[in-house]
Amino acid sequence: MRFSFALKLSLAFSLLAVISTGATVVYFYLEARQLVLLQMGNRLKDIGRTGSYLFDEQQRADIKYLADMVRENADFTGTPEQRAAVYGEDDLPATEDDGSYESLPPELSSKLMAGPQFKRVVQSLREIREGSREIVRPLHDVPALHIIQQEEDQPTLEYIYMLMPVPGHPVENYLIYLADSDYLPVDADGDGAFDGDDDYEGNPIGNITLPVTAEMHMGFAGEAIAEKDFTEDQWGDVVISGFVPILDTDGQIMAVLGMDYNVKSEANRIADLRTIAIGTVVVVFVLAVLISILMAQMLNRPIKKLQAGAERVAERDFSTQIDVRSRDELGVLANSFNLMVTEIREYAQNLEALNSAYERFVPQEFLFHMGQQNIVDVKLGDQVQREMTVLFSDIRSFTTISESMTPKENFDFLNAYLQRISPLIRKHQGFIDKFIGDAIMALFPGTVEDAVEGAIHMQMELQDFNRVMTDIPPVRIGVGLHTGNLMLGTIGEERRMESTVISDAVNLASRLEGLTKNFGTGILISEHAVNQLNGGRDRILIRHLGRVRVKGKKGLIKVYEIYNSDLEEVRELKSQTREKFDEAVHLFQEGKFGDAGRVFEEIVNANEGDNPARVYLDRCQR
Repeated sequence: MRFSFALKLSLAFSLLAVISTGATVVYFYLEARQLVLLQMGNRLKDIGRTGSYLFDEQQRADIKYLADMVRENADFTGTPEQRAAVYGEDDLPATEDDGSYESLPPELSSKLMAGPQFKRVVQSLREIREGSREIVRPLHDVPALHIIQQEEDQPTLEYIYMLMPVPGHPVENYLIYLADSDYLPVDADGDGAFDGDDDYEGNPIGNITLPVTAEMHMGFAGEAIAEKDFTEDQWGDVVISGFVPILDTDGQIMAVLGMDYNVKSEANRIADLRTIAIGTVVVVFVLAVLISILMAQMLNRPIKKLQAGAERVAERDFSTQIDVRSRDELGVLANSFNLMVTEIREYAQNLEALNSAYERFVPQEFLFHMGQQNIVDVKLGDQVQREMTVLFSDIRSFTTISESMTPKENFDFLNAYLQRISPLIRKHQGFIDKFIGDAIMALFPGTVEDAVEGAIHMQMELQDFNRVMTDIPPVRIGVGLHTGNLMLGTIGEERRMESTVISDAVNLASRLEGLTKNFGTGILISEHAVNQLNGGRDRILIRHLGRVRVKGKKGLIKVYEIYNSDLEEVRELKSQTREKFDEAVHLFQEGKFGDAGRVFEEIVNANEGDNPARVYLDRCQR
């Protein structure tokens, strides 16, 4: 799929803007979030560390008393169902879900929670929680659960409690509630049952709970710790939990103070900040797209002009010039493009003139049959074999004609003759391989009919030429035609080479042209070429001249005369006497010269312009 430059630029600019802005916004968002969490955690640890000093010697003794009572009286095995839900097999948690059960008998649990030791500890927990309000107020008793209070100034400590390890188990697996500021059940909906979402069943002493977070058991290592991320409890409040160890007078950890700090407001602000960050990225993206589209359009207009100009140049329209009125790099590029096109136009004109000049020396058809597109691609030794019809033509008695002319007149005469004859070869799908003085060697890669029609029209054009050239004797030419395989190629050396044709077919066509002088006829064609004639034989006037011996051939070859270009009277008489002529030639080939002579004499008497018949008659008489 092809993408436009404007789209690529828009995507690149937008992507760059989004990545840079997004990375910056995400960085500041994460830093702000981390800073808020760090500040909340530090505040929570400060509250926990300060609150741990509120427990005096009496309350620490109370804590030790409660812990000893739990260790002595609690059943840490539980019922089978409780054991499966809390401990699982091999003392491992059966589930990561929150699960708890009461390890103390209800009578003992109620007795301990009604005792002064438990109440003093809980009162201290509530005092720590109440100290987290925004408005400072005197100490007083508070309801069991602040979650049902309608006061606007709620404590930021959502829950505060005290934990101790389960005897015989690692602290990272199980913990037990020693005291909770909200240990009493609350029927929020007033239906007498603790089954609603707002109802709270209470968290009595001795409750074993799962799961244990890493921060919970790290509190038992003697370090004040706070969670590093927000969590959401079952009532939908967002909290951060912190844990601070409570030590006895010997410095031993008796319990851990647990605090759930309500940070819903801060979490909402962080969420708002995330929304703002996302919105910022979206706004930047939209603005980047709009700005990049505008910039792309501004840049794309001259680029499109350059593209259109380049396409016109590719279509060989070298008159192309583009108008970009800009003083920036695009304007410089447009001016350079116009200069380049001007140079290309001049170069193309020179190259076209050079190619035209080359075609005068090396025919384009030669390159085509050699399988080359340009003369530059032709190398010494390139060759290819083709079957073609070879045409040889020569001016009769040219030496006699040229002796009466100056050198300039000779060139003018030959050029005038060739300018009349050569186009007829191209007209009939042939091409001239070379000029040999006054002789022409041409090749016809198509049908034999093309070569025959070309030879006939050459003879007929010569008649018009003689009527124009009145200051010299009439010019006559002989034409020889033969079809066969030949080799087209290049010969010479690296610094000087030329195209040529090498074949016995060329030699035979040349010999046939020479025989036209002997027979006194205009066109001779070989038997093989005659056999290749297909369509048009009804238009070609042809007769057999017999078998002759030519130089370079061991046996005799059959030759035929084509007399379409003869004078009309001679042409008609040849057609009328063609059967007699064939009979006479047959008698002559059998050595019956007397009988053959009488027939030839009859033909000559009827047609004095039948030169081949006159030649045979002379032979018979000799």
